[in-house]
Amino acid sequence: MVKTKSVWFMEGVSSQKDILNAVSEMRAAGGYNFVTVASHRSHRPEILSEADHAYIEPENPDALIPFMKAVIEKHNVVAIHAGKRGALYEGLRQEIEALGVRLITGASHPATFLLADDKAAFSEQMLAQGLAAVPSEVVASSEEVLAALSRLEHAGKLPCIKPVRGIYGMGFWILKKTAPIMQILNHPDSRIVHPSVLINTLKMAEAAGESLPKQIVMPFLSSPECSVDMLVEKGNVLLAVSRSKSGSVQTLENSGAAFDLACQCAQTMKADGLINVQTRTNDSGEPVLLEANLRPSGGIGFTLHSGVNLPGIFALRQLDLINEHDIAVHAARFTRVQVTPTHAVKPIPACTVNIIHEISAKTESI
Repeated sequence: MVKTKSVWFMEGVSSQKDILNAVSEMRAAGGYNFVTVASHRSHRPEILSEADHAYIEPENPDALIPFMKAVIEKHNVVAIHAGKRGALYEGLRQEIEALGVRLITGASHPATFLLADDKAAFSEQMLAQGLAAVPSEVVASSEEVLAALSRLEHAGKLPCIKPVRGIYGMGFWILKKTAPIMQILNHPDSRIVHPSVLINTLKMAEAAGESLPKQIVMPFLSSPECSVDMLVEKGNVLLAVSRSKSGSVQTLENSGAAFDLACQCAQTMKADGLINVQTRTNDSGEPVLLEANLRPSGGIGFTLHSGVNLPGIFALRQLDLINEHDIAVHAARFTRVQVTPTHAVKPIPACTVNIIHEISAKTESI
């Protein structure tokens, strides 16, 4: 008896639940026969309940291969989406693929993750490849920050600063001389701070012996951001949907200058899997690259409203259930639409989580 194939989605970012739900929708709509497996390092029933089988991932990297081997064998897993820890799994590619599965991390070489994680190096590399990117300057001290701010201000640019590495916009600040000194305390969500507050804070940290993680100073682009979610295979963009953001409204599109630039970026990086590229428009009205994320975006679930189910098509592709012609048929169903995120609260669902110790398994309900 042939065992049903499974696709496994390991711990992701905030969109893991949406991805699993989208894959289930695709399976039901097409009448496909396959199994979904999900895992996370934390007990997250609201996420894990979306899959047919759920597991808790080991924290210790040394336990990953035995854990993965047991899950793969138990559920006939043929493809694994690495999710949040793509760089880690990319480093283990040879060992994982030796288990008889296809591994999708977002890239096909560890160096690609190093490039994507370093925003300054990313901009420099994209510019060297002839792709428009935001120019940035790496700084590592209060004096270097002050000098970089001065250069941008003399050029008539509003500066901003953010860590070289980071996600979710953590550590991002717009540096505005007209901002009230108390802006950072009274309105922290505005992400605006008076430059003197930042510089003095950095000097105090340095005097206290606290190290400053490397930052980049760059011109702030106030234009709407464009976030492009795409399915890529070794640099070949099979399908993509862009989300142009204006306040709380996002416009879903599948063409345009920003869309094309993002696809060129994915091709240049030879990305592989479900990834996301972000752009903004410069003062000349042209899109420039902000960053590339070798993982699905937090808003990839929004793209389903365009009629294109990126996560679902990804799963079918990994299971060898569709070819490039079929993907083109799905792409033709795209409809331009505007969406807005809404807040919803649901009871915590019941979820049975399998916990594997070496090669034995037991289940417990949470």
